Amino acid sequence: MCAWFRSSTSLGVISVIAVTSLAPASQAFDWSIFVDPDDHMFDASALLARGGFIPIPVIITEPAVEGGFGVVGQFINGALGPGGQGARTMVGLAYTGNDSKAGGIMRTGQFREGKARYQLAFGGADITLPIFPFGLDRSVDYFNEVFGGIAAARFQIGESQFWAGPRLTYRHSVVSLGAGEDETEIGSRVRALINDVIDSKQYISLGASVHYDSRNNPVSPTNGINAVLKFDRYDSAWGSDANFNNVSATVASFTEFGDAWSLGMLAEYDTTGGDVPFTLAPSVGLRGVQHGRYSGDSALTAEIELRRQFTPRWAGVVFGGYGETHVKDSRLYQAEDDIWTWGAGFRYRIARKMGIDAGLDIAKGPEDTIFYIQFGHAWMRAMD
Repeated sequence: MCAWFRSSTSLGVISVIAVTSLAPASQAFDWSIFVDPDDHMFDASALLARGGFIPIPVIITEPAVEGGFGVVGQFINGALGPGGQGARTMVGLAYTGNDSKAGGIMRTGQFREGKARYQLAFGGADITLPIFPFGLDRSVDYFNEVFGGIAAARFQIGESQFWAGPRLTYRHSVVSLGAGEDETEIGSRVRALINDVIDSKQYISLGASVHYDSRNNPVSPTNGINAVLKFDRYDSAWGSDANFNNVSATVASFTEFGDAWSLGMLAEYDTTGGDVPFTLAPSVGLRGVQHGRYSGDSALTAEIELRRQFTPRWAGVVFGGYGETHVKDSRLYQAEDDIWTWGAGFRYRIARKMGIDAGLDIAKGPEDTIFYIQFGHAWMRAMD
């Protein structure tokens, strides 16, 4: 699924629950399945345990696509505690204010008695997005009809918490500048730099990743570390229309202290080298920052989040972030630093037995204030 769709979801309704199979018309549905027998609170554990799903309505406040609406269905089966990933499927659709459309499906799970894990994803979009060239505040719109997928596997190294494995990514895109952009001075300068990306292109990479994972829960962790190092090589030798490398390193650390507090710290660095299309340029990915607002040859994202558990069900979070971009070869982007964000939110333990939270965040960045619905941790996109 497109990164803007995953990371820019905002204010909406979380408490809509459905089942994957309909009961016979003559049989009334047992709504008590949504009540935890221990604390009598709303809970989706029993539904998920029998194969149900949680559809999350999404009101998109992302300025890059002029808002919109979508829905993401979360299907979860199996244990999600330490050492167990279970099986998770995400299915999403979205339509935005600038007539962009996107959809996709992602599946993660495990095999070989938990010694191997996999990720499969496929999605597509017909999307209009802005880029901010030459360090200016004025954006230039471009259209991108894109579809692609990823297949990745990783295998446990001995009995350790380290994992490693191969990756394959495929992306096909048809890029064009927005209507009338060629008639502006900035649009003409942009076209001169990206003309080799215009029209139909495909980008195929082979790569590998190394993981370390000691989280107490892969969806809503409060303790442990998740570290991921990825290397992808795009090359004409296996059909890519551009030759370049992408390297990303992410570390997310969670520490519980006291009976009710936990501290999370995230650092993410993404860098490229070679003939990189501007559509795949690294960008700062902070809550409160418009998608693609700060891009370059490399990007650093860092965030810290403090969580306070008020009751067994309810928790609050406050967070702050910093980002910067670096430029070496790009003539389209300029380096940016001192990108600060901050915000707050709440969490509700929507599936107690699986340790899954859902909630709402509001984040303030240099230009915008953006709302987000969260299912699981806000850093799920960055973690594996």
